[in-house]
Amino acid sequence: MKVVDLVKISKEALKMMSNSGIKTEDWQHIEMYEEYVSMRKNREKFRYIIAYLAEKYNTSESTVKRVVKRLSLEITL
Repeated sequence: MKVVDLVKISKEALKMMSNSGIKTEDWQHIEMYEEYVSMRKNREKFRYIIAYLAEKYNTSESTVKRVVKRLSLEITL
């Protein structure tokens, strides 16, 4: 399969994602985001969660904050 074939198959989904400001790399952060949501439900402090996830996923705290903000956005289709 060539790249063009996969893009053709996914064209509509990719278009909706692009129009909604979703980055194609966001799939890599789903596990981290779900862990964030779970920790918030357990009433962990925001600052603690960000520091914990940054260390666990070997990234910066600002990256974790950006990912959480981006994946938390409501979109309309």
